[in-house]
Amino acid sequence: MTTSEPKKKKGLDLQWKILLGIVLGIVLGLFINITYGAGVTTGPIYIIKTIFNYGGEIFIRLLRMLIIPLVFASIFMAIVNLGDVRALGKLGGKTVGFYFLTTALAVAAGLLVVNVFNPGLGIDKEALSALGIGTEVPGKVGNAGVGEKSAVIIIIDTFVNMIPKNSAAAFAQGNILQVIFFTIFLAIMASIVGKASDTLTDAIHGLDRIMQAGIMAVMKIAPYAIFMLVTAIFMDLGFPALAALAKYAATVLTGLAIHAFITLTALVWIFGKYNPIKLFKAVAPALMTAWSTASSAATLPMTMSNLTERAGVDSKVSNFVLPLGATVNMDGTALYESVAVIFIAQLLGIDLTFGMQIVIFITASLAAIGAAAIPGAGLVTMGIVLTAVGLPLDGIGLILAIDRILDQFRTAINVWGDACAGVVIARSEDAIHDPETGLPDTEPAAA
Repeated sequence: MTTSEPKKKKGLDLQWKILLGIVLGIVLGLFINITYGAGVTTGPIYIIKTIFNYGGEIFIRLLRMLIIPLVFASIFMAIVNLGDVRALGKLGGKTVGFYFLTTALAVAAGLLVVNVFNPGLGIDKEALSALGIGTEVPGKVGNAGVGEKSAVIIIIDTFVNMIPKNSAAAFAQGNILQVIFFTIFLAIMASIVGKASDTLTDAIHGLDRIMQAGIMAVMKIAPYAIFMLVTAIFMDLGFPALAALAKYAATVLTGLAIHAFITLTALVWIFGKYNPIKLFKAVAPALMTAWSTASSAATLPMTMSNLTERAGVDSKVSNFVLPLGATVNMDGTALYESVAVIFIAQLLGIDLTFGMQIVIFITASLAAIGAAAIPGAGLVTMGIVLTAVGLPLDGIGLILAIDRILDQFRTAINVWGDACAGVVIARSEDAIHDPETGLPDTEPAAA
């Protein structure tokens, strides 16, 4: 009897399609920018940019549409499937502990590179001013009360505000941290109640399956939408501003690279016992989506799908670890802020002592953990760190010119950190079901 060979997949895998979309988007966007300049407001080029902006916006909206029901259903089912409520405390402790550790390591890497490169020294302030790079406090920073309250109070308020005053309002407003808190509480109560909650559990399980199907549907348009999104971004990229702040950008990117390719990779290899290269390939679509959208939350549906379907992490772990990570794990943001604050101090001619840099380390680590609960997260938490060491908030304006492009890189690092956490914690829970492709390569046993 002959067996038919399995059918080969036709066409490129999703990650290659997305990568192709990114590359083509960068090339086309830069070509239009160089040829016609940034900020075109009339004619065919403006129409193209508008269409591409809306195309990217539709994709991001589709992803965001899935976030709240996905987070609610996935976390609820993850907790219920744990069986023993005490297992939640163990899993939650590991998750929060890992995220605190990696955030602290990220800030340490940022402080290291900024003290080595000193990006704020030797920059011509008049040249920055001529390019429109000045000192301004973004409205979102002022609205959060930064500068009016102490950094400690703002951070404490952030954590207290995780508890919703109105659970329905938390869902309606898309406050993910509050939704997570309510969902964990509801799932624990459902586990305690037992059989009486079976009907609700079945309904939420159905919702979870529907959301997973929704993710797969949206992922099909990802390469085309990301192409439009990236093209629109690079059409407006300001080369003079990039050149003026190149040393600062290089410092941030160096720090992010150290954290991503050394720190997190080592944690995955040593504690996750998982090949980092294979993990990178598995979550590549999510990483490229994160880079394109600059949103960990918007990327969450794809990250969850990649880690479960492509990396072999049990959903009972990924469904809990990743939604929490998308809101509290901000490694890239924390590193970026530690670099930015010292860069601003150097530009303003202010010498920060070792003690003040320790304050930056502590404040940036804590502020980044609660970043998602504050509107305008990255800039607001940077304002908190500036306030903690007595620097003026006006300095934020000095880095706004290239914040968007750096935001893309730090978001990708945030998502990579989430994926690494999922693998390390899953390994500790013996919840990786594809060790053949996930384990580090080893020498074959002797015959």
